[in-house]
Amino acid sequence: MTRLYASLGLLLALEAVATADVPISSFDPDDAVTPITSVEGPGIKIGEGTVLHPAFGLETGYTSNVFYTATNPLGAGVLRALAQISTGSLTGDRLVAPGESDAPVEPDFAYRASLRASYDALLSGNSVVRDTGGLGVGASFHGVAYPQGAWTFGIDEDFSRIIRAANFETSTNVNRDLNVFALNLLWHPPDRALSGYLYYNNTLDIFEDNQGVYPNRMLHHFGIHPQWKIFPETQIFIDVSGGFNTGLGNTTKESSFPLVAVAGLATLLTLDLTLSGQIGYTNGFYSGNASYSAPTGGLQLGYRYSQFGRIQLNYGWLYSDSINANYFRDEVISALLTQQVGVLSFELQPELHFREYNGIATLVPGAVDTRFDTVVSVIAGVHYAFRNWIAATLDYHFTDVNTDYRYPATATNEPFNPSYVRHDVLLGVRVAM
Repeated sequence: MTRLYASLGLLLALEAVATADVPISSFDPDDAVTPITSVEGPGIKIGEGTVLHPAFGLETGYTSNVFYTATNPLGAGVLRALAQISTGSLTGDRLVAPGESDAPVEPDFAYRASLRASYDALLSGNSVVRDTGGLGVGASFHGVAYPQGAWTFGIDEDFSRIIRAANFETSTNVNRDLNVFALNLLWHPPDRALSGYLYYNNTLDIFEDNQGVYPNRMLHHFGIHPQWKIFPETQIFIDVSGGFNTGLGNTTKESSFPLVAVAGLATLLTLDLTLSGQIGYTNGFYSGNASYSAPTGGLQLGYRYSQFGRIQLNYGWLYSDSINANYFRDEVISALLTQQVGVLSFELQPELHFREYNGIATLVPGAVDTRFDTVVSVIAGVHYAFRNWIAATLDYHFTDVNTDYRYPATATNEPFNPSYVRHDVLLGVRVAM
C-alpha cells in the first residue's frame, strides 16, 4: 500500500499550495465540518469486516466579528456541538486470520467514508446575531480499486454545507453547499521509473439564499500528469489540464475554459529536507469581460527538524475562478509548523495573500472592475490527548482583509467597504468510541 498512498498523496499535493501531516483545517475554528482527526476509538463492529468509528465534540468560544464588517463589529459567544461517524475497509494485516499467514492480504477495493455534522449556537442578546447559527454538514467517500495493481482507479466524493453569516453584501445568511467529485486513473507499474495518472474533478457550488449576490457555479477540470523518477529520491513531472466553468440557473457569471500547463520537480535533498516546485502557463479564456494569460507556479520547502516537528514554507502564484468577479490572482506566502511534545500537538499556519480580482462589473453593474486585497491569516491550535479516545482542544483563527475597494452605494447611500478583521477562538473536548 505504501507505493499507492505515495501516488495518491502526490495527487493531493498538486491541488494545493501547502500540505501538512495533519490537516490544518482540523485546528481551524472556521471549518466546523472538517473530519475529527485528533481522537480515535476502537470502534463498533457491526458486521464481518465493518467497523464504525463514532466521535463527538463540544466547544465554546468567541467570535469578534459575526457579520464581517469594516466598522462597529458585533461579537458573540459560540457554542458548537460536533458529531462524526466513519468507517473504512480493513488493512491488509487485519484481513489475515490468526495462524494462516504472516503476509498481509491487501483488498481489491479499499475505501474510507465519514458523515459529519456540527451545530453552532451564537450566544447573544441580539436576535439577528443568533439567527446566524445553524447546522453544518460534511460527508466524504474515498475509494481505490486494485491498489496493488499496475493500474489503479480512484473515486472521491466530498460534500460540505457551510454556515456563514450575512455580511455587507447580503441581508440574509449565505449558507453554501459545496460538492466536489473526482475520478483518478493511475498507472504505477512496479520497478518502473515512468508512471502517471489521468484525473477529472467536478465542483458544484450553490448558495442557498443569497438574493442573487453570489453566482452558483459548476466547475469541470480534467488533466493528465506523467511523471518520471530520474533518481531514487527525485521525480520530475508535467501536468496539463483544461476545464469548463459556468454559472448555474439565471446566475450572472461569465463562462470560462481554463488551461493550465506546468512542469515541476519533487526531490528529497536530505533525509529531513524536501523540495518541490512547478512553473508553467495558464489562460482563463473567459467568454467576456476580464480574462488572464500569465505564468503560474509554486515552490515548497519542508524541513523535519526533529522526530516530532516539521516546518514547511510555501510560495504560490495562482489564478482561480471567483464568486466576487470573473477570477482572482493570488500571490500566497505561507508557512506551516507542526510539533508534538508528548501528548501535546501544536500547529501554526501564518499566511499572506496579495490578491487581485478582475471582472467585478460582470456581477456588480456599475462597480469598478478591479480590486486589490492584502489578506493576513493566522491559524493556531494546541490539542492535548488525555488518551487516544479523548482530547482537549484550543483553536484560534485571525483574519485581516484589507482593501481600499468600495462597492457602489445601494440602500444605505454609502459605498460598501469589504475590509474586515476577525478573531475566532474555541476551547473544547473531543471523544471517540
